Amino acid sequence: MKLSTLSFALFSVANYISFGMATGENTFQLALDYHVPKNIVFSSSQGGSSHVVWVLSILEELAARGHHTTFYTRDDHTKFIKNFPTVDLVSAGPALVTKEEISDILRTLLEISQKVFIERIKKEERRLSSILLVYLEHVDFFSKHNVDLVVCDHFNEACIEASITSKIPFIYTSVPLYSLDTSAPYINIDFLSFHNPSNKDVSFFERLKDKVINPIHFFIKARGFIKKSQQEKMALGLETTSNPAAKLKDAIKLFNTAFGFAPARPVGPLVELIGPIVPKTHPVLTDDLQQFLDSHQKVVYVAFGQHAVQATEELGLIMTSMLENMETGDIDGILWSVRDMEHLFPETLQTRSGQIYRIRELFGKKEGQDILFLEWAPQVAILHHPSTRLFLTHGGAGSVYEALYNGVPIVVYPFFGDQPAAAVIAEENGYGRRMKKSDQEQAIKVVQEVLRDDRYRLNANRFKALVQIRSNHGVQRGADVTSDAIFPS
Repeated sequence: MKLSTLSFALFSVANYISFGMATGENTFQLALDYHVPKNIVFSSSQGGSSHVVWVLSILEELAARGHHTTFYTRDDHTKFIKNFPTVDLVSAGPALVTKEEISDILRTLLEISQKVFIERIKKEERRLSSILLVYLEHVDFFSKHNVDLVVCDHFNEACIEASITSKIPFIYTSVPLYSLDTSAPYINIDFLSFHNPSNKDVSFFERLKDKVINPIHFFIKARGFIKKSQQEKMALGLETTSNPAAKLKDAIKLFNTAFGFAPARPVGPLVELIGPIVPKTHPVLTDDLQQFLDSHQKVVYVAFGQHAVQATEELGLIMTSMLENMETGDIDGILWSVRDMEHLFPETLQTRSGQIYRIRELFGKKEGQDILFLEWAPQVAILHHPSTRLFLTHGGAGSVYEALYNGVPIVVYPFFGDQPAAAVIAEENGYGRRMKKSDQEQAIKVVQEVLRDDRYRLNANRFKALVQIRSNHGVQRGADVTSDAIFPS
């Protein structure tokens, strides 16, 4: 008998003697006894569904574990609570920013690369007092409701400041992977440069512009606002700092993303990548949409989120790119979620074949059409239908995750924020392309390429597995991490 075989046999016998006999009647089962119901509040009032819904999914799980959970928001965000009946809702009042102001802000954001800041900064100075009033509202709410833990959306500085003032532990939530403990020399995490997620393939001149020229220009334009903001905070007894992100250094951070949707980099111990989280409950197709999708095989779905602002020229470019592909047979149906944008569409469009399309006349028509404009669309149900071959999107994280959850390739027409980075990542990962502005030929070709090249659908299906696997456990992981923040504190 070989020595190794003999040694293994002796080890097995010893193992049985030492442990096997302990599995009888002299054992007991450990039980979890740390749990005490806690009062948890999530505060978010700007940014839309991608900031809110995934966190509400975590709050619902925490409610199922016996905690009392509350969504503290403003009137325009109360609509997101409807699928989460176990989470309480408290509205602090009307929206902080009107729809018109949102459109104005977004138009300014579109011009960040051209350094158009001054008017926006002046308007923000006028709103500063109301923003600080929200901070006081948070302090009062936390005190009256005996809050044990606060979950603050990354747009909500008032929530963070109020948590610090109230000495209540808080968790920071975000979709983009932007914080000091997720930074690296090759990663772009500031809003002047995050249109490129990393320095990969970025020229020296572009890096110089993003890292030196634009920040200097922005500081010059914003210094009045920064000074006034610091004075207002000091008057309230708040700590001022040249780097507000430093206040997050001791906070746990939940990010609804995963490496692959963000460039890999070392992260700090308080960083948790728990996404992508895609809620499991969604509205079904209407009868009209079901009939439309069942009667077509190559449908392109178009939607640009809640806040995107398009010009007539942009809508014409996008629509023409699809009409051209419809004439070649690559598309046989178009579904477009328009959200009160009928007046922005061109009256007519002409393709290279000379065919003239009367676009405005298509609105409101449902029967016998290959093009359907929708005021409201059950997006996930549309993406889930096998006839949907392509999603033309603004590149918002929620939309990208929903497309890939269903294995649908994307073409990204980005506007602002992290959307340009989403277009870059889609091309790097091979599940989509970016549609350039003011380039009709390129717009036609990218739609055709994604529809014809099976590699895009293959890569979308690879990421489908990633999204579904991580989404299946992301909510539970988020609830576990939230519990970590409560009980050891």
